[in-house]
Amino acid sequence: CNMVAGLAFLSKKSFHTKNLDNQERVWIAEQKQAAEDQKTKELARQIQQEREQEELQKLTGKKKGLDRGIDWMYEGGKALDNDSQQEALAKDQEDYLLGKEYTGGNKGADSGPGSKVTVAGDFLQALS
Repeated sequence: CNMVAGLAFLSKKSFHTKNLDNQERVWIAEQKQAAEDQKTKELARQIQQEREQEELQKLTGKKKGLDRGIDWMYEGGKALDNDSQQEALAKDQEDYLLGKEYTGGNKGADSGPGSKVTVAGDFLQALS
C-alpha cells in the first residue's frame, strides 16, 4: 500500500484503526458487550419463565411458597372484609382529605368536646 506522503503521519496517531493496541481495545470492548448481551438475554429468559410459572399457578389456583409481592402492605387487612366497612373507611379518608371534622376512627367512643379534631383548623390546639 502506497500511502500519500502527506498523510503518512496518520498511521502513527493513537486513533488509527490498524494500530494493534486499538484493535485489541475494540476486541475487548466487543467481548464485554457480547457478555453483557448474553447476561441480559439470560435474565429476560428467567423473568419470562417466572411469569409463566406464576400464570400457571394462578390458573390452577395453587400457590406455592410465599407471596412475592408487597401488596399486603397496602390492603386494609382482615378487619375490612365486608364492603360496608370498606365504604366507611373510604368516606372517612375522603372527609379527612377534604378537611372536615375527623374523630380519629373512634366513632362514639369519645363524644366529648375535646375528642373531635378539625383537620383544616388548628391542629396544634388539639395537641395541647
